[in-house]
Amino acid sequence: MPRRTAKNRNIEVILLQDDRYLGEKYEIVNVKPIYARNVLLPNNIAVLADKANKNKYEQKMQAAVAARAKKAAGLEDLLTKMTENGGVTIVRKVNKDRVLYAKVNEADIAEAIKETYGVEIESHYLKLKKKINEAGTFSVPFLYKDMKREITVVVAPEVDEKAEEKKEVKVEEVKVEKTKEELKAEREAKRAAEKAEKIAKLKEKYK
Repeated sequence: MPRRTAKNRNIEVILLQDDRYLGEKYEIVNVKPIYARNVLLPNNIAVLADKANKNKYEQKMQAAVAARAKKAAGLEDLLTKMTENGGVTIVRKVNKDRVLYAKVNEADIAEAIKETYGVEIESHYLKLKKKINEAGTFSVPFLYKDMKREITVVVAPEVDEKAEEKKEVKVEEVKVEKTKEELKAEREAKRAAEKAEKIAKLKEKYK
């Protein structure tokens, strides 16, 4: 393992815009010096977190800290509601083996959360190891800063309403046919009973 020297030690920078991999705007983060020099600084994505820049961005950084705390509290409320309501449900078309025609990714889950709970979240807070490709119930890791949770995602098969209607019609038809058969059998039994009764009366008469 290489010794930590001035060459390979991380440096602090202040982000000037959100970055899904590094952090949020006006947050101080640690990065590799070469990455800072070649990417962040020349593209105005960040500035060095030296004394001058800390003084320059002090108020904005404090406001950002308060905003992140408020955001974290809102996410806590959301996750509590999701736990109480069994997570979020996504409906997808499936084949006979319950395999999805269109896989579910992080963006799909984020959109379902927005539609169900009215809260917009960044899809990268959801950490799927791989896209969901079958119907079922799944536990998906949720990560925001130090907040680590698991949310329940239910992928339900889409019901073909037309097919269901056809099924219902068929069932009704079967029931109607069965009822006709029963009525026919009852009529035949009634006629047989009447015939037997007539024969019995005739036998009594000519004894």
